[in-house]
Amino acid sequence: MGKSKKKQANRKVIVFGTLVGVLTLTSALLLAIAPAPLRPEASNTLFAVDAPESMASVFQTQIEAKPGRWKYIYIHHSRTPSGSALAGEQQAIGMGDHFVIGNGDGAADGQVQICPRWDRQLSAAPPVGAGDIDAACISICLVGDFDHSMPTPMQLRRIQSLVSALQGRLGIRSQDVVLLADANSAAGTGRYFPMTAFKEQLLP
Repeated sequence: MGKSKKKQANRKVIVFGTLVGVLTLTSALLLAIAPAPLRPEASNTLFAVDAPESMASVFQTQIEAKPGRWKYIYIHHSRTPSGSALAGEQQAIGMGDHFVIGNGDGAADGQVQICPRWDRQLSAAPPVGAGDIDAACISICLVGDFDHSMPTPMQLRRIQSLVSALQGRLGIRSQDVVLLADANSAAGTGRYFPMTAFKEQLLP
């Protein structure tokens, strides 16, 4: 009788030990295959809809976006056929900007990517071809080469919604939304950007 109880106790210890080992191995495997967390330098993404009020997430920043801090909005193209802010380390897209709007090649068409500079309310850096950029200027990059093609209809809707939201919340006037007609430069909007039609839809 004593030997039987001893065998049962040993069996329970073995079963328990095996169970703990399996659970530990499973946990290790799950950790190994889990995706790495985004680095602080990586961009957050926002899939926005057309209405300006849907852009509320744009203002959920690490540092609060306060009226008076920002006085201008500057829009330019990447002068590349594809790209995204998440690939910025390789392509230099969005590294100096506050927002990047994808064209469907590298990022979803019309996807508004919120860059680290905006999250931390840091000043933008000038794109290639621009000498300088005002410290109070919000910089938005549209992915695409608009010297050779137009922005997508979705990009145009998103840029309109984003700019309207920024104007409305931060009190930025239409005359302080800056678009440069520079051709063959990432500092401009390219020759095929519909500048006149875009400006007509800005808030006063």
